[in-house]
This record gives sequence, structure tokens and C-alpha cells, in this order.
Amino acid sequence: MGPSDVQSADEDCLSASPAQPVCCRSVPKRLIQDVTHTQVPGYDQRMVLSTVVPDAIWVSERAVWFAGVRLRARSTVVRLADRRLLIHSPPQPSRELCDALDALGQIAYLVVPNCFHHLATPAFAAKYPSATVVGPRSAAAKNPDLKLHQELHVDIVRAALPEFAALALDGCPFLDETVLFHRPTGSLIGADLVISACAKDHFTWRWAARLTGCYDRICVPPDVRSRTRPSADLAHAIDRMTSLPLERILVAHCDPIVDRPAAQLAEAWQFGGATRR
Repeated sequence: MGPSDVQSADEDCLSASPAQPVCCRSVPKRLIQDVTHTQVPGYDQRMVLSTVVPDAIWVSERAVWFAGVRLRARSTVVRLADRRLLIHSPPQPSRELCDALDALGQIAYLVVPNCFHHLATPAFAAKYPSATVVGPRSAAAKNPDLKLHQELHVDIVRAALPEFAALALDGCPFLDETVLFHRPTGSLIGADLVISACAKDHFTWRWAARLTGCYDRICVPPDVRSRTRPSADLAHAIDRMTSLPLERILVAHCDPIVDRPAAQLAEAWQFGGATRR
């Protein structure tokens, strides 16, 4: 992977594609891989969708530079009950990613999850002008190119997307994040809710993660923790998430969390008053 393949940004960047009906198309096998595919540092996944839950959830992964370290960043694709697609944290559009997404179905919703993961959404929205862009006002305030059709709010999600529950990460205004719980698959989908590094990651992030206690351990991102104080609102928000029937947690900067997801989430946020599970 060369320098042009790696995004440089202080805020995460994301990707897009032109919406077409699914028709008789099938997804090219070269563009879809199982999430268990062996990955190594530098493995180029920009052109690949990885299956998390068959016929329901996929992820797209790319590299981003943040604060001097190279992270793996993920966008999540969810098939809705009507067979259309929701893209959580849209990435920058590439032809290969667009082809894979178009073969899966029509893009219906683009979700900006917090005030950081918004940079590529305008490009994605330009590719898919019929898609509804949902996000927090704080993201639109930071990005004049970001045009929101709806605010990412509990009541709006309940009315438009009944298969999801929206849960605000109250008590953490630094992120202004709202996570989505996909009831049919038991998947909690967020962006910077938690983070972790492992042997697959670039040496810069492995080194930084060891220093910050995030290596092979699910943690709150260090910059988020340093700007967040314990509060009753925060504890209640995390307890609501951990009380859900979680099968997995999907976030931007670590692999799917399938081992004791509720317990690991509670442990990560215990400093904020979350109840251990």
C-alpha cells in the first residue's frame, strides 16, 4: 500500500457508490470476502466488503492516519427489511466498492454516527442523491459540505427504521455519538464507542496501543476518555447498551467484538460509572 492509498486526516474519512436496483446482478466474488479472511498489517481491503452476518451485514475497511498512527477504519453496511441498504460511516467512494454495494441493493440511508466521522459523507451523498443523510447537528456545524436530511435522533430512527433502536451516548459531548442496535442480528453499531489494536494493525498503532492499554483489550479511545468525566447520564447510557441482547459490537477501529460483547463494553466504560456485566 503506497502513500496515496492511505488517507491522512485528523477526523476519520469514509466511502461511497452510485445506487442501482439489485436487478439480476450478483456481487463479484473478488469484492466480497468472509470476515474471517486472514489479515495482516498493510493488507489492502479498500476494494472489499467483508461479510459479518450473511445477507445482513458487511463491513468495508481502509487505512487512515490519525494523530501520527495508522488505524484500520471500518464502515458498516446493513440490509434493511425492505432489502435496501444503510451505510454507517460512509467511506470515500471507489468504483470497486460502488460496484459491490450496487450489487447488494439500493442505498437508502447514510448515517453519520458522531461529530468526527463525516468527511466523506458529502461525496457519498453526491453519488447517491436519493439517499437520506442522517447525523448529528454537531457534524454539520463542523463540515459545511455536509447536508443532513434528518437529525440522528431516537424518535426519528424509531419511526423510519423500526428494526433499529437508537441509543445516544449521553454524558460524552466530545463525541456526540448515537449508536444503533440492529434487532434482527443483535448487532450494536457505533464508531468511536470503543477501540482496540491487535497483531493485524500497523506498527504505529500497535506501539501506541501498548502505551495506552488498548492492545488486545477493548478500551474507550484515549482521546475520548481524557475528555469524558463520570456521570449518571453516561452510566445510564452504557447500562442501556449492555442490557441489550448483544451478539456483537461493530465499531470503526477494531474487529467485530463477539466474545462477551456486553461485558467488554461495560468494562471499557467502567470509569464512567457503567455497571459491570
